Amino acid sequence: MKRFESADLRNVVLIGHHGAGKTSLGEAFLFASKSVPKLGAVDDATSNLDFDPEEQKRHMTISTTLGHCEWKKKKLNFLDTPGETNFFAETQSCLHVADGAVAVVSGTDGVEVGLERAWSRADEMKMPRAIFINKLDREHSSFDDTLADIKENLDAKAIPVQMPWGKEAGLKGIVDLISLKTYVYKNDKSGDFTLQDVPGELRDAVVSARNRLVEAVAESDDHLIEVYLETGELSEEELKKGLADAISEAKLFPVMCGSATQMLGIAPLMDIIADELPSPKCGTPVSGNDEHGAPIERIRSETEPFSALVFKTLVDPFVGKLTLCRVYSGTVTPDFHYYNPSRRVRERSAGLFSLNGKKQDPLEGAAAGDLIALAKLKDTHTGDTLCDEKHPIVYTLPALPPPVIAFALHAKTKGDEDKVATALARLVEEDPSLHLGRDEQTKEILLSGLGSIQLEATVDKLRRRYNVEVELLPPKIAYKETIKGRVQNVEGKHKKQSGGRGQFGVCYLHLEPLPRGSGFEFVDAVVGGSVPRQFIPAVEKGIRDRMARGVIAGYPVEDVRVTLVDGKYHDVDSDQRSFEFAGSKGFQAAFRAAKPVLLEPVAEIEVTCPAENMGDVIGDINSRRGRVTGMDNRGKNAVVKAHAPMSRLLRYAADLRSMTSGRGSFTLSPSHNEEVPPDEAAKITAVYKHEEEE
Repeated sequence: MKRFESADLRNVVLIGHHGAGKTSLGEAFLFASKSVPKLGAVDDATSNLDFDPEEQKRHMTISTTLGHCEWKKKKLNFLDTPGETNFFAETQSCLHVADGAVAVVSGTDGVEVGLERAWSRADEMKMPRAIFINKLDREHSSFDDTLADIKENLDAKAIPVQMPWGKEAGLKGIVDLISLKTYVYKNDKSGDFTLQDVPGELRDAVVSARNRLVEAVAESDDHLIEVYLETGELSEEELKKGLADAISEAKLFPVMCGSATQMLGIAPLMDIIADELPSPKCGTPVSGNDEHGAPIERIRSETEPFSALVFKTLVDPFVGKLTLCRVYSGTVTPDFHYYNPSRRVRERSAGLFSLNGKKQDPLEGAAAGDLIALAKLKDTHTGDTLCDEKHPIVYTLPALPPPVIAFALHAKTKGDEDKVATALARLVEEDPSLHLGRDEQTKEILLSGLGSIQLEATVDKLRRRYNVEVELLPPKIAYKETIKGRVQNVEGKHKKQSGGRGQFGVCYLHLEPLPRGSGFEFVDAVVGGSVPRQFIPAVEKGIRDRMARGVIAGYPVEDVRVTLVDGKYHDVDSDQRSFEFAGSKGFQAAFRAAKPVLLEPVAEIEVTCPAENMGDVIGDINSRRGRVTGMDNRGKNAVVKAHAPMSRLLRYAADLRSMTSGRGSFTLSPSHNEEVPPDEAAKITAVYKHEEEE
């Protein structure tokens, strides 16, 4: 494929909720531009973009796909992003590297949470956007109802530039409010149309809608509002230019309509993208840092030194690794020598490509603004920068959302642990919003992410790609044991005689609590040699070993001070092992007498939800033994801050989703340990005793 100049590039990200039709719209772009010979479809698994078996099985986009086509002598790069909130990190990264967005709204379902989150992020970036009301051929679809929903829940600056002719199965065409022409489509999914005048039954509605469009465009520009107030009208040329300026400055968001699967309204939407959404040259200089961390800027120009940001990594066990980049400056050819200042390594690529799903189209070269794929880079990962070694710069992706759910991973086949770790490392490289860790207390491997669907899809990939079978289990809660009371002179005695040399050791211990987080303190207060000096470390070792295994429920002990005050020994039978046992037994006896309690990990949680759900959220937190610590408002949303036990938050992501119809989100971080209520502690210790007896 030829190299396109920066001015002839358009980079858009398709945003919307799961099921709104983003992938179908991308397929329509490919078919309309004759990039593919047949219209791909999600439902029959012929999609060029959702090619992964997991996506085909679930009928949903799981991983961002890059597509491209040529339209009106411009190269349109589009990023088909997941709409499921479990994969929002992918959408966030794509918004960062695009120059505009197309928001896809289902004409049957209206605005949903996946779009709300992406739109809010685009708002923060002041990103130019167009809106496409999709599925208007479906039963119960409504252009007017969906438009009202858009204005209420997204932005009042959304202004129709089109109207549908017909509804549901009777959808015939699309009326353009600028040219006052009607696109009348053949009923054959070809996308072919003829242009006609506005149908008589729509004239009044079209005139009214066009007047609203003219007013909105006029109000977006000081000069145009003067013209409009003087003449009461704008010429078609003034309207087009004013609309283009308003779109590029994110002052207005044009609303278009049609059906992606029926190829209705696709060509006019692609015209808007090519003609009205900005090229990469329109952006301000991009900010970065030099290798020492000092801030620098790079102009988005082909004449600047080459630089690019890696926003996505695709790893396939058979094809190898593909690295997706946004070129910010300069130009690049297939034989370019890359420098990665993030890791201070040099890289060579096995190829330079544009992608349509998994199809790779070789590129002659790429200019500033293009979205490209590089093959088989060894040491470069998502978030890294590639640049000219003589002019280093480091860019960064926005911080990923923190994980909100964790499961323990267990290999189904004994001995597969190493294979699991290797395969997971590759999947984490592909999706950095996944976190792989190990709980040092429970010894479990923990896989964390943004939702259960994401983690289940990861397990499916492990099985299919790497032939590794694992199961997801709720993680063990890292309880701790401690005491509330003090005891003195508790005896720990170990005596064993079985013929020949025996074992003998006696120690006397004081035990007292320490403040939370203090750990363990051992004090040697022995005088007069009642415990020989060489055996005192053995007493401490026996105590530490017992503390690691717990006393009342099998969990580690913390925040205690043990003082060794006295003891007894035998010249022949005493040894290191004897005093280890004595220390362990003495500690157990003292611990049981010192009002032992269980501590549980408590998390700090911040929930963002629609204001109308705040009461439900607070009530639910209280039911989880949580404690609300603060409340606030953030736009249309309420923010609730609280502390709650980790044991009651294992399923919180799914429960909050259900409680708020998917519109709630939360962050969670470890806070501190608190005492477990007696009734809960009794249940936990009873389980431990039962397991010990068995």
